[in-house]
Amino acid sequence: MSLSNSSFLCLDIGTYGVRGFAHITKNAKIVHSATHFVKNSNTIFALKSVIDELEQQLNTHFDSAFVTGNFGTSDFKTVSDTITWHDEHKISELDLRHQIAKITPPDDFYAMHIVPVFYGTPNIPNIKNTPIGVIATQLKSIYSVISYEKEKTQYISEIMRRAHIQSAGYFDSTFLQNAIYRHENERVLFIDLGNEFTTVSIWTNHGPLYFNKIKFGQFDLTRELAVALDIGTNDADVLKTAVSNALPNEMDRFTPASSDEKFARFSRADVNDVFIPKLYELINEIFDKSQKYINQYKPTKIILSGGGTAIENINTVLERTFNLPVDNQTESATINALSEYIWQSHQDERNTDIERQLKTQKIIKKFTNIFHKKKRVTTKKKFIPILPSTLCFNMNDATTYTMFASAGISMIHVDIMDGFYVDKIAGSINELSTIRNNTKSHLHVHLMTESPAIWARDVINAGADTVIISTNTSGVHDAINVIKKAGKRCGIALNPESNVEILVPILKDVDEIMVMAVTPGAAGQEFNPSVLQKIKILDYTRKKHGLKYLISVDGGITPETAKLCWAAGANLLVSGSYLANAPDFPLAVQSLLHH
Repeated sequence: MSLSNSSFLCLDIGTYGVRGFAHITKNAKIVHSATHFVKNSNTIFALKSVIDELEQQLNTHFDSAFVTGNFGTSDFKTVSDTITWHDEHKISELDLRHQIAKITPPDDFYAMHIVPVFYGTPNIPNIKNTPIGVIATQLKSIYSVISYEKEKTQYISEIMRRAHIQSAGYFDSTFLQNAIYRHENERVLFIDLGNEFTTVSIWTNHGPLYFNKIKFGQFDLTRELAVALDIGTNDADVLKTAVSNALPNEMDRFTPASSDEKFARFSRADVNDVFIPKLYELINEIFDKSQKYINQYKPTKIILSGGGTAIENINTVLERTFNLPVDNQTESATINALSEYIWQSHQDERNTDIERQLKTQKIIKKFTNIFHKKKRVTTKKKFIPILPSTLCFNMNDATTYTMFASAGISMIHVDIMDGFYVDKIAGSINELSTIRNNTKSHLHVHLMTESPAIWARDVINAGADTVIISTNTSGVHDAINVIKKAGKRCGIALNPESNVEILVPILKDVDEIMVMAVTPGAAGQEFNPSVLQKIKILDYTRKKHGLKYLISVDGGITPETAKLCWAAGANLLVSGSYLANAPDFPLAVQSLLHH
C-alpha cells in the first residue's frame, strides 16, 4: 500500500467508543487530516458514525483501516531459540523467520507482535541491531511475544465487516506508544488507564521486558460509583467525568457535584468518597505487580494514556507513588501513535517517491531547456516491447549483446530458479552481474524462488531494474516492500493454473503482472491459450479502476501467439526459443511486434 498519493484511516476501537484519525496524502506529504470520536457502547454504530464523518470531512472513501484498541485478554512471554551450524554461516532473514515460525502462542490466542529482545553469536555476544549478514556458527535469539485471544479479534473483524471496512493490520496500544513516544535509550513504564483493562508495561531499547493487563478499568470505577449512589451507569459516568479528582479537597463537601438538577443531592465529596479509594486500590495494584520489574529495569519515567488521563491530579498521585515523572499523553495517545507509526513506517517509500519526482522534474527541465535553446524537436527512439529470454542465449558471448542492440532491444529478461520453487536450477546472482556488466539495457528479472524478499535484495544489488516475484511463495508482501524501497519496478508472475483473483490484494502495489503462458521452469513449451482470458480480465480491471500496471506474457511466444496476446491487452512479450532459433534475429523481433 502506497501512502504517497492516497489516503489512510486509523481506528481505535474501544469497549465504549471508537476514535478515528484519517489523512489525505499528496506528493509524499499529508495535505489534509481529520479526527472524530463517538462514545457509544454500540460499537458498530460508533464505528460507522466515525467512518462516515471522516469520509465526509475529507471527501474520500475508505475500504480498509489500521486498527488498535481493546483486543481483550492478552498473553505475554519471552522465548529463546538457538540455531547451530556445522560450518560458518551467513545469517539471513530466512534464519530469523525459521526461529519466529517456531513461536507458538497459547491455545485460542494469536501472536500480534513478536519483538526481538536479544541476538548473540559466539563472536558477538550482544548484537545491537540485526544479525542479518553476520557470519557465525551459532545464533541465539530471545523474543518477546504479545498475544491476544482470537475470539476478541474475530469479533472486531466481524463488526468491521458489518461496517463495510476491512483491517489493514492490528496493533497493540503499548507497542505503538513505545514506537512513537519513547526516545532512544529511554526506559519507560507505560500505564494505559483503559475502560475495561489497565495495561502496564516496561519498554527499553531491547523491547518489552514486562507486560501485564489488569482486569479492572475506568468502567469498573464508573460501575462502583453507580452502585454506591444508586444511579445509572450513564449518569455515573457523567459525574465521574465532571468531578473525579485523585486528591481530596476539603471544600468538596460543600460543592455540588453538578449544576444539573437531577444531581442536586450529590456533593463533589459524595462522588470522590467512592471514586478515590477505588482509584487508589488500582494504583496500588499496579505498583505491587510491577515493583519487581521496576527495580530490575529501572524506568526513568511514566508515559500515561487512556481515558483515566483526564482525572484531575492523576499525574501528581502517580509521581508520588512511583517516584517517577509522568508524561500524560491524554486519551488520544494511542490513535495519535498509530497514525504516526503508519506514516513513519512508509518513510523509505516516501523518500523514494520524492526522489522519483525530483528526477522527473529534472528530466522535464532538461528537455525543456534543450527545446528552448535549440528550437528543434528530437526524434525519440522507438521502444521495442520484446524481451529476449537469457535462458536461450549465451550471455557470456559479447556478440549476443551486439545482436540484441541491432534489433533495438532495450529490455532483457533474466530467469533465476532456485531448485525449490521449480525443480530446475538456472541463472544466478553471478550471471546477472555478468549481464549487467555487459549492457546498459533494462534488466527484467523473474524470480522463480522461495523466500523472494531475500532474493530480491540480491538481484537488485546485482543490477536488476525490474523484479518479478512468483505467486504461491511465502513473503510476497515483504518482497514487494523491499523492491519498492529500492526504487525498482516490481511485478508478480501469474502461473497458468492460478486464478486472477489471487492478485486482487496487490494490484495497486505492483508495476507489472507477468502472465505465464507455460508452466514455469523450462523453455520450449507450447503456448497455453487459456491465459488469453486472464490477460483480458487484467486489462479490463486496470482500465475500470485506473490502475497503472503493465501486462507482460512469458512462454510460447511466436508471431501467431503474439498477435493473440496484443489483442487481449498485453504490453510486453518475453520470447526465448523462437528468437534464439530464428536465422535472422532482428527480423524475428519485428515479426513479434504489434502491427
